[in-house]
Amino acid sequence: MGPSLLTPGYLSYLFHQVRQAHAKRHKPPRTRHIEAIIASTHLPHDARVLCLGARNRNEPDEWFRRGYERVTAVDLLPSPGVQFADMNRRLPFADGSYDLLYGSHIFEHAWELDRALAEACRMVRLGGLLFAAFPVAFTPNRHDRWDVGSAEGFLARLREAQNRPVRPLWTGGTPPGDVAVLVALGPSGP
Repeated sequence: MGPSLLTPGYLSYLFHQVRQAHAKRHKPPRTRHIEAIIASTHLPHDARVLCLGARNRNEPDEWFRRGYERVTAVDLLPSPGVQFADMNRRLPFADGSYDLLYGSHIFEHAWELDRALAEACRMVRLGGLLFAAFPVAFTPNRHDRWDVGSAEGFLARLREAQNRPVRPLWTGGTPPGDVAVLVALGPSGP
């Protein structure tokens, strides 16, 4: 079920995350990996894409510009075209609803990282894709809560969080800074 919204710690966490999301609402999206995902996977244009922690319409619009029309965007702070969802709780979608979960700079903000990763994996169909970009080599704080240290650290946490095989397709980035990971979840490819 996820953390209770009645605990003072979780309420404080939500308040801080929403405040940060509001402050970053007009910040340009981090979408440079979209082209690499498409090129390396030959993701079909009818693929169902979930932008987790989208903040605004920029991420889904980048997918739309590339011909992907089945894109859903969610964030803690809803806005036009972005619906409310909390990755720390059960997301409002059926198991296996998406071919690709796109999570750019979202998992480091999770209240419980393993819970958020398990919920993200639940959204992806067997053989589907999960993309994550995240910072490394920083001191965790109220907003950026989890430093997994590297692509390998993220993959280890991802494997622990769900019960399907995780097949890395590529990793990128140059620590200290951003790291990006694209994986297939399950025995078959996309």
